[in-house]
Amino acid sequence: MLRSWGYAAVAAAAVLWTTGAQGASITYHYSSGSATITATSGTQTIGVGTLSLNGQFAAFDSTSGDLTDFSSTTPNQWIVLNTVFGGFNQVWVNSATMHPGAGYGTLATTQISPGHWNTSVMPVVVDAVYTAKNTITNTSIGPLPLSYTNATPLNATIDVIDGTFTLQGITLGIISVPGEANPLIVKADVTFVPEPAAAGLLALAGLALGLLRKRG
Repeated sequence: MLRSWGYAAVAAAAVLWTTGAQGASITYHYSSGSATITATSGTQTIGVGTLSLNGQFAAFDSTSGDLTDFSSTTPNQWIVLNTVFGGFNQVWVNSATMHPGAGYGTLATTQISPGHWNTSVMPVVVDAVYTAKNTITNTSIGPLPLSYTNATPLNATIDVIDGTFTLQGITLGIISVPGEANPLIVKADVTFVPEPAAAGLLALAGLALGLLRKRG
């Protein structure tokens, strides 16, 4: 098994060697990730939590650092509010999927170091289902579907050598709550981690990319 992975790693490096000069879009699959969630209303922060992510992939351009495509999903999890809001003290994210929206593209890219970029992208769409709960009275509303398009640029940090990226400031949803003057705004900063089996492939591919740049 180790030998077969070694052959695969050499092959991956060879592919980068031959295609890196033209800029290849490389897709990475992720076994884990996390989203730091912040729930606010007006100027008040009413909840902070961390949710796990699954079902993720991202496609990077190995030369420009552009984030050309991505998708991630959030399984059924909840955020505990630090105060009762609209009669509820928990917000359940039954499901959420983040993906590029219509007309998606990269607005700007700044290289930090070889294989490492800051990239600005838009638009990003979040399709989610929410449930509000009160654990004291055992009441709930939902599940309620909500689709939200982030029409302002979002910042992504990409490392094509490690195969990691983060996406900051994603608005998961803006929810009007009866009895409250301001809506509930749920935002997330997400971090993606490559599958362990792919780590060796990414390292060798990164080495090939570095050698290719030195030759150029």
